[in-house]
Amino acid sequence: MKTINFLTSHFVPENTACTNRVLAFIRELEKNYKINVICLTQKGKIQENSKVAYSENIDIYYVNQKNFDGKNFFKRAFNELFYIRKLVKISKKIDYDLIMVTSPYMFMIPIVGFTLRGPKILDIRDLVWEYLDDRNIIKRMIKNTLKFIMLQGIRRFDHITVTNDYEATLLRDGYSVKNIDILFNGIEKSRFDQLIKIGLKEDTYFTVTYVGNIGLAQNLQTIIDAAKRLPEVKFLLIGDGIELQDLKDYAERHQINNVNFAGKVAWHMLQGYYEKTSVLYAQLDEKYISAVPSKLYEYASIGLPIIYGGIGQAVKFVEKLENSIVVTPGDVEDLVDAIKEIKEKNVTISKKNRILVKERYLRETAAEEIVNIVNEVIR
Repeated sequence: MKTINFLTSHFVPENTACTNRVLAFIRELEKNYKINVICLTQKGKIQENSKVAYSENIDIYYVNQKNFDGKNFFKRAFNELFYIRKLVKISKKIDYDLIMVTSPYMFMIPIVGFTLRGPKILDIRDLVWEYLDDRNIIKRMIKNTLKFIMLQGIRRFDHITVTNDYEATLLRDGYSVKNIDILFNGIEKSRFDQLIKIGLKEDTYFTVTYVGNIGLAQNLQTIIDAAKRLPEVKFLLIGDGIELQDLKDYAERHQINNVNFAGKVAWHMLQGYYEKTSVLYAQLDEKYISAVPSKLYEYASIGLPIIYGGIGQAVKFVEKLENSIVVTPGDVEDLVDAIKEIKEKNVTISKKNRILVKERYLRETAAEEIVNIVNEVIR
């Protein structure tokens, strides 16, 4: 049985979109391959056992990751470089037939590309370097330098997978990269099967719910400001991130009392919150043109109305859905109007949205495709 070393910045027990994508891949791959997952712990969380047997054919090697300031680009870059080198050091000590790597830690690409030998597959979940600010000459120089470094790293992989058409087109046309396949993000079938059981509760107070990361990219002050304008509506924010405390302070400072911050919630507990929800909300800043929040697939599986603030690839997905409204990211007036519009209607569950997810966006489908790619690369 051949061996794959899979390097990732996120893995169990951390519940992230990256974790779920990697899990879907390795659960399918372990049927024919031995898998060593070499990963970082969640920031600030200590894993006492550095090696854990996850299943008969999957071993996990943990590197403990300290908490660091994710808002500061240079601190983030330094820590990414520091911890990725630790992952690579472990991988070099374990015999392998194939290296697999996934972002979003972008420095994983050049470090692994230049330092680990043998066949390599790169799974790009996000073109992080494309989002960097370039509004002055210094920032533009930094961005262009990073783009060059990423390109040189990408070219050292035998095969590339991405999550949407935009990413594939940019790499093919802008970077002249070949051997690219699109493996859409999505949702696990087991979770989908749970979410489609959720129905409407007539006695539920009208509630707008956000679930996901609470960071700079989400710019969730927009929904807090909307809450101030709509005191008769409840707002629920579920998740954690570098902006959470700032948002709590902002809401308290402005005496916005109809917003509840639930913090990070285990997935099996989310169903109870979804059952009390009237509208599901998500947002990404307009510079994240290529990103599609994985939470949108979860929202669509539920079938409740969705309001999405953003542009680009995510909008193309949302526009396929019923019960959905796209608003300008960061536009409070736009968001308030969308909430009022849905509130005045009879909220219904969309069967069409559920069918779309089932037919096109189950993670198991992408996992079957990654097996074919792996077989081809190391045949």
